[in-house]
Amino acid sequence: MNGSMTQVSQRGATLIEVLITMLVVAVGLLGAAGLQLASTRYQQTSAMRSQALLQAEFIIEKIRVNSVNLTNANLPIAQANPLTAYLAADEYPAAAAVPPDPACGLAAQPACTAAQAAQRDLRDWKLSLARDLPGGRGSIFPVAAGAATEANARRIVVMWREKEEAATDNLANQDAVEADDPSCPGTAATRVPGVRCLNVWITP
Repeated sequence: MNGSMTQVSQRGATLIEVLITMLVVAVGLLGAAGLQLASTRYQQTSAMRSQALLQAEFIIEKIRVNSVNLTNANLPIAQANPLTAYLAADEYPAAAAVPPDPACGLAAQPACTAAQAAQRDLRDWKLSLARDLPGGRGSIFPVAAGAATEANARRIVVMWREKEEAATDNLANQDAVEADDPSCPGTAATRVPGVRCLNVWITP
């Protein structure tokens, strides 16, 4: 009788040990899966930021090559026709607009003037942003020095939509609350949540 009870007790203890082992393994697997997801998310974020930097470098080189219009003498013309002097001072919603094709510089077209080349560069840049970044858009702002505007300085802003990094605080059946990036153009009331921005200042 005692021997039978001992065998049942041993079998029960073995079952508990197996269940505990399975629980520990399950928790470990869940932790490993979480780390893998976090790693993938951070890799995607890093890739997008690297692409944003490449896009900024693209337009910076264009501005350096074609900086003839970025002068004090040309400042009134640049302010009146911003696309001709690498100016597109828009917040995210309006930054989707693509400059019109200046109809120059390509095969069978006349050569571009400096102003037309600037417009084409902006057009190519904005098309590239939309193609290579999720929700990719770009703006170029003038740079002020006190009350005056620096004719040859530009603030380049690359904008894109980035998936929320931490969605653990979600309420049931509700979307994640996307963060606001204060480095983006605009105010807290006008900035678009979930949009990330890379800012670069240049004086060619």
